[in-house]
Amino acid sequence: MNVTPQSRLTPVELVFRPDRQGYIVEDAAAQEFYEMSELCVVALQRMREGGTLEAIAVELSARFPDEEVDMVGFAEQLLELKLVAELDGFPVPDSAAQRMSGGASAARTAGSFQWISESFARLWFHPFMRLFYISAIAANVALFIVKPDLFPQYRDAFLFDSMALNSLSWLILSFALLLLHELGHIMAVRSFGLPAKLGIGHRFLFVVFETEMDGVWRLKPNQRNRAYLAGAGVDQLVLLLCLAIQLAMPGEPGFAAKLAALAAMDLFVKLVFQCCFYMKTDLYYVVENGTGCYNLMERSRAWLLAKLGRNGGLPAQASEERAVRWYAVFYAAGYVFSLGMIAVYFAPQLFVSIATVVPRLGSPGAGAPFWDALVFVTEVIGLGALLLYSWRKNRRNSA
Repeated sequence: MNVTPQSRLTPVELVFRPDRQGYIVEDAAAQEFYEMSELCVVALQRMREGGTLEAIAVELSARFPDEEVDMVGFAEQLLELKLVAELDGFPVPDSAAQRMSGGASAARTAGSFQWISESFARLWFHPFMRLFYISAIAANVALFIVKPDLFPQYRDAFLFDSMALNSLSWLILSFALLLLHELGHIMAVRSFGLPAKLGIGHRFLFVVFETEMDGVWRLKPNQRNRAYLAGAGVDQLVLLLCLAIQLAMPGEPGFAAKLAALAAMDLFVKLVFQCCFYMKTDLYYVVENGTGCYNLMERSRAWLLAKLGRNGGLPAQASEERAVRWYAVFYAAGYVFSLGMIAVYFAPQLFVSIATVVPRLGSPGAGAPFWDALVFVTEVIGLGALLLYSWRKNRRNSA
């Protein structure tokens, strides 16, 4: 379908919501969201009124003299995004007909935790609960300062002499803590009456659960932070419980205290990785939401590459320049944090694991120690396969 300056386009049903530096535009049928400037929103409104692209371009050029207006190019982009219902009076294939069917919308709402009522979810974000979360953070910091022996150590990962039991215990505990973390996000999203879905992804070398909550774009910017920070709030409550268990059992730690120490280490490591802004973590989305620069990572990469004399791609807008510069510093610092975590926790744990497992694998006649090492290697391979699946899934989704 050819687009000319005399063409008339009818957009699909769109919802416009003012945001920090422009508008969030929702495709109501597909439940997909786009960030657009005021110029784009006015252009879409004029298209809905039936104006030709040429007439719209003349109006917009006069209204936005500092902006470059290319209505034909904009229309072609809308067609690629399937945001056009009709072009010159003819329905656009794979757009209007499919959206009117409602099948895609029904599929998106399936399995979206609708059984969690909005009123029940709101209880977890009552002002008293918010004070509770803040108090938990303060208590955790105070306990680490007053009782430095509570600070997580790499040795906390080894509960048993059996390496297979150690890895299995950490895996089960870590996934349980992840589910609690994601439950916080789900409750936050449901507190606004929005759908949420649970999926599998990865951060750095870790397989993680992810709450898909695109619906938060319907909220005001200050409301979105509840959804982004809810998981961290749950983590802080669980961390406080773990530290309290260790405090209640002084002396030679029993199994419960060791399990609490392992959970505390897992939560602490995840908290540090939240600060690694080269990944799109919960804290990254809080910063992105606060600045109103919704391509903060991509624009910061471009800024850094430009400083290195390389083609960085899409440059930052003038209104985003300061946020991009500051984020680029934290983006680079995230790699330093990651190296620190590897040096303090993962490298020693890997060294102990290899030093224990390799001799056992070399002694098939040793009985239980050999089979323990073999099961440990199998668990590692299985976790690696799950990580590979997550990587491939993300690459397919971004293709």
